[in-house]
Amino acid sequence: MATGITRDQTTGASGESYDTVAKILHWLIAAMVVLQFVLANLAEGAEDAGSKFQQLVLLANHKSVGITILSLALIRLGWRFMRPPPAPLPMPVWQSRTASISHWSMYALIVLIPLSGWMFSSAAAVSVSWFNFFQLPDLVAANEGLEELFKETHEILANLLGVLALIHLGAAMKHTFVNRDGAIRRMSSTLTLALFVIVIVLGVLGLTRVGRASETPMDRLLDAKTSAAGLPQWRIDYTKSYIRFIAEQAGATFESEWKDWRAALYFDAAHLDVSSFDVTISTSSVDTLDQERDETLMEREWFDGGNFPQILYQAASFSPRPGGEFSASGEIQIKNVTAPVELMFSVRQDGDQRTLQGNATLDRIALGVGTGDWEDTTWVGQFVEVKVHVEASIEGQDQD
Repeated sequence: MATGITRDQTTGASGESYDTVAKILHWLIAAMVVLQFVLANLAEGAEDAGSKFQQLVLLANHKSVGITILSLALIRLGWRFMRPPPAPLPMPVWQSRTASISHWSMYALIVLIPLSGWMFSSAAAVSVSWFNFFQLPDLVAANEGLEELFKETHEILANLLGVLALIHLGAAMKHTFVNRDGAIRRMSSTLTLALFVIVIVLGVLGLTRVGRASETPMDRLLDAKTSAAGLPQWRIDYTKSYIRFIAEQAGATFESEWKDWRAALYFDAAHLDVSSFDVTISTSSVDTLDQERDETLMEREWFDGGNFPQILYQAASFSPRPGGEFSASGEIQIKNVTAPVELMFSVRQDGDQRTLQGNATLDRIALGVGTGDWEDTTWVGQFVEVKVHVEASIEGQDQD
């Protein structure tokens, strides 16, 4: 008898059944495949209904389950080679060959489908995380052409798996109710069938719920004052400068950039008392490398770009910090909310050239960015890191 094969008089003509580990892996993967189709269909329904937050949650869980399936499939394949399966049941040669082709095709699909989905997300500039615990590396760089290719590939392979699964189920029913050869009992037990049901039920209940976080309103509206007395304005090279932000979506970080912004910077380390920053950002110029995400950010729950086309930042209080850095205590106005922001930055001088590197952390909840269902910080991180890089020259000084 092959290693890992047990004798069981209830299994049918051959009396051979799969070992316990093989059975558990088989039914775990089968349950998660069913769960994947449920999550995918619910996400599609949420998209049609315009519920983008619910779509985000469902797709994030769909990806996490997919990564789990990929991992279990690789373990299952390794186990199959380590512990060979029992001899096949007696059947015509054509049925035996068809069954073999079907089984290996399904093995290939449960590996290729998660991989194609992972590549689709990477190409769409939406990194994948595993249930928000850790972020997975991107398999390919952001690319619209590859995004469309991997999306279509993922959908085709998923549909093919659905067809093969139905054929596989039909064949199992035939063996059970027509041939009565105990085929299902070879790969199942009361434990594994219970596990199959439990995983599906708990998966649907746990991974399709969309909760809401409690509100944390910001009710202070501050009046910013700036001063540029006697200092030359920085002439900014916008082709070499940027304002970017790093946020978290479904446990994975993504980096975005504001493409259209203008700033009036008056800064001199020797005259901090009269230095000032005044920055205006065009709300609609956000670029996250994903068109759907860009469009979502313009909606009322987020930046409400139609009613609030600009984001304003002003700072007029500066302090020196250790290591030659500086702190700018200012305020940012997003929509109708103004909140204090501390920008930590350094300035490098080379003749009349200036290079500023800075960073700040924003609390999107306090700023009212991402309201309603989007306040759930499980799916969209509460804090956003802003990175600033400015290259400029100094205009002619005008001091009286």
